[in-house]
Amino acid sequence: MNYLKNIFKFVEEELNIKGVNKKNEIARLLYEILKKYNITLEQFLKNYKLPEKFNFNELKEFLIKIRYPLSYNKIEKNQIYLPQLKISNEENSYKIINEYKPERIFIEKEALNYELTERIVSKFPGAETIIIDKIKNFKKNSNDYISTLGKENIFLIVEKYDILKKCPCTKNVLSCGYFIFNLGFGCIYDCSYCYLQHYTNSPGIILPVNINEILYKLSNILQKIKIPMRRIGTGEFTDSLMLDNITEYSNYLIPFFEKTEFLLELKTKSANISNILKFSKIKNTIVAWSVNTPYIVDSEEHFTPPLIERLNSAKKLTEFGFKVAFHFDPIVYYDNWEKDYKKVVEKIFQFCDDKIAWISLGTFRFNRSLKSIIEKRFPNNKILDGELFIDPIDNKLRYPQFLRIEIYKKILNWIKKYNKSAAVYLCMEPPQVWKEIDSKFQLPNFK
Repeated sequence: MNYLKNIFKFVEEELNIKGVNKKNEIARLLYEILKKYNITLEQFLKNYKLPEKFNFNELKEFLIKIRYPLSYNKIEKNQIYLPQLKISNEENSYKIINEYKPERIFIEKEALNYELTERIVSKFPGAETIIIDKIKNFKKNSNDYISTLGKENIFLIVEKYDILKKCPCTKNVLSCGYFIFNLGFGCIYDCSYCYLQHYTNSPGIILPVNINEILYKLSNILQKIKIPMRRIGTGEFTDSLMLDNITEYSNYLIPFFEKTEFLLELKTKSANISNILKFSKIKNTIVAWSVNTPYIVDSEEHFTPPLIERLNSAKKLTEFGFKVAFHFDPIVYYDNWEKDYKKVVEKIFQFCDDKIAWISLGTFRFNRSLKSIIEKRFPNNKILDGELFIDPIDNKLRYPQFLRIEIYKKILNWIKKYNKSAAVYLCMEPPQVWKEIDSKFQLPNFK
């Protein structure tokens, strides 16, 4: 990539920086500055006059101040993360798709005689079907099968063990008590920030076909639960409704949970609600939409329905008597963030008014190793241009605490303007952040 070669050449020959690590740190800072401000190296040198005489530490400090103008004096320097700079030659290495159609459907032998297997295969007549023994024994060949995180592959399996577990909430933060009902893995969408990109060992989208057996086991599990938990969701490792018109999972789940004391949360970015509209007077199912500004949806949430389609779907469900929920997660800080997110809040209450069960707020955060993955797969991303640092809470990259508090306070105030008693909570934040926003701020009573 000539762009990067020019940066490294400038660092080595013009700045005369010695040492592999030092060269990488200066080159990365320069790269991120040029990307963030959308300028060339020549423009940078014209706009920011480098000191005539400097040592490595002085140059690094000079560049850090330009790269992180909001946080420069408010964070520890060891919180700055400057991994080795390796950007893909490809631009946007995701596949452009208009309608999801898998290339291959792998079927475990044990899953062959299920009605759901037959239905899924019949819905994708153009896909090659391949019988395998067990997915755990599947030896994937990257040249033959895997190109974009395995999204072109569907695996139909019989799930026997991994059914219900606590949400893997990060340490030192206030947990919302969420439980995960594992009903599949992988997603047809391709959001640049998605943590599932870490799972490079996943050969495709995994769908269990023994839904009745799973619900029978879940029933036995729920009867034994004595801890105070109410909310169970299916959207942690997949999108709850992305293929619901094909799997028809909701046709099984909604009646099941209606007979329990537990709430089912179907978390989604989809507008795929046709099956849910068959039900009425449902109290124990909440469809929850992940929402973001049109700018972030268009630039970072690839292949997902636009915000307006998600809100229209939510409105339609409220007209059928459902309550809905919304997750502002991840909230991304950028130049027009305040104006854009304020409009999203306004539209949510415009469309759904008093039918909102709860709203969560969570700013952009991720494991450090994801940064290089995002850069490789989405070199034109905008989300990494923000001021993201290693947070001592959990060692993830986050906006600094002062900035997160500012974001939460503003969005919370916008929400309370429409509904003072709205149930709002923070996702993956420590107690001190909750207290800084409002000393009385606490988890809502999910009901």
